[in-house]
Amino acid sequence: MSKLQEAPTAYTFDDFIIVPQHSEVKSRKHPDISVNLPGFKYELPVVSSPMNTVTEADMLVTMRQIGGVGVLHRYLSIGEQLEIVEDVYTRLSDAGFPSVSEGTPAFYVAVPACRDLEERVEELSRKGVLGFCVDAANGHNERSVQAVRAIRRLNPEARIMAGNVCTYNGAHRLAKAGANSLRVGIGPGSMCTTRQVTGHGLPQLSAIESCAIIKRGMNRFLPDGAYDGHEEAFPDVAIIADGGIRKSGDIVKALAIGADAVMIGSLLAGTKETPGNIIEENDRLYKYYKGMASNEARSQYSGQSTGVPEEGVSKKIPYTGKTARKIIENLCKSVQVGLSFSGANNIKELQKNAVWQKVTGAGYVEGTPHGK
Repeated sequence: MSKLQEAPTAYTFDDFIIVPQHSEVKSRKHPDISVNLPGFKYELPVVSSPMNTVTEADMLVTMRQIGGVGVLHRYLSIGEQLEIVEDVYTRLSDAGFPSVSEGTPAFYVAVPACRDLEERVEELSRKGVLGFCVDAANGHNERSVQAVRAIRRLNPEARIMAGNVCTYNGAHRLAKAGANSLRVGIGPGSMCTTRQVTGHGLPQLSAIESCAIIKRGMNRFLPDGAYDGHEEAFPDVAIIADGGIRKSGDIVKALAIGADAVMIGSLLAGTKETPGNIIEENDRLYKYYKGMASNEARSQYSGQSTGVPEEGVSKKIPYTGKTARKIIENLCKSVQVGLSFSGANNIKELQKNAVWQKVTGAGYVEGTPHGK
């Protein structure tokens, strides 16, 4: 048998649908979509992406105020990150929000897996930062593992987010190293070209399911095609589905297959809180949205080309004039409705109750607006 014939099929959001179940949920507004795990306790299962055209001070403040969490991007000097941290602390305090409450990070700060990692962590820790995000395009490598261990050594109380991974083995290594939450997704982002450039990745629905297995442990052949005898489980490690979210139904599917939260970038990129100037062209308003592995984003940070092939693109997107708060609140209301269709009062019940069916191309088209 050839390798190709033996290979399993991998799926993404539009390949499956969740079948409605009998529901005793009192109202569509009733389901609880809060996330309650050690190191990850928030009212909404939404994380803003650590991109330099998505998350800086304004987004961090908004995310904290609405009950989600943001991740400050790493394309900044240590001093610039410290300035933003101080600004966010001040604004949250003035609004009546403590920066750190009962061990829950108000936000996370992205750090590289190498270079000045330890210096950044030490300086940020002195500032009171508890949340750190080891930000790597491919987190299934030894540098990311060692970075997680280094942060844990430098700040034993830290809440560590790490990634990105798309397989059980990748997730297991980072969880075993001490990560509290994992970013799942290699190549599903709208600005990402990793799969085209490297030929590697995994469709996002299958990636989430594969990584979520670490919560219960396993000792069998894995969905990603490898065998590993790991029996230990990491039930308290949060799975964050990062990338590929285009609509509220994708969030529902991501949560149903095993994610604890989703990380979004493109849905927020045109909002008031994102960094960057508003551009006017032909009586229309735009903002730039840049993939972090694009040459544009890299050169803006380093001042020169890195010499490494780019794995992202950038483009102008319409400026919505809306706040991220409005966008996220509307998404989350739809997610609550989604839970009610599966008779689920919370995310755990959704994961238990969800019944999946594959969808043909024609079946997908039928579920989209197509009237004349």
